[in-house]
Amino acid sequence: MELEFTFRNIESTEAIRAWALKRFAKVHKHLPEPSAAHVTLTVDKHRHRADLTVHAMGDVLHASGETDDMYATLDAVMVKIENAAQKQKDYHAQKRAGWKGSER
Repeated sequence: MELEFTFRNIESTEAIRAWALKRFAKVHKHLPEPSAAHVTLTVDKHRHRADLTVHAMGDVLHASGETDDMYATLDAVMVKIENAAQKQKDYHAQKRAGWKGSER
């Protein structure tokens, strides 16, 4: 699974890419077959904004965050996506369990 990056008003650095990939590994374990993920990083004066969209299992997960530090912003966005991915995983597991229970 690769992350696609878009940088606006900020230089593309390997440190930021590596940080995002490291943090996305936690999200990836909740999504068995993600098809696409896109990160947009924007800097306006002192505001650092990150938007993350993941298309997986027919679902679209989106999170955004804004702080004064890009690394903190990435952390916050990844936590939001991880929570959303866990909810989707639980939802799909309950849905499958419901179908199996009603087959009698």
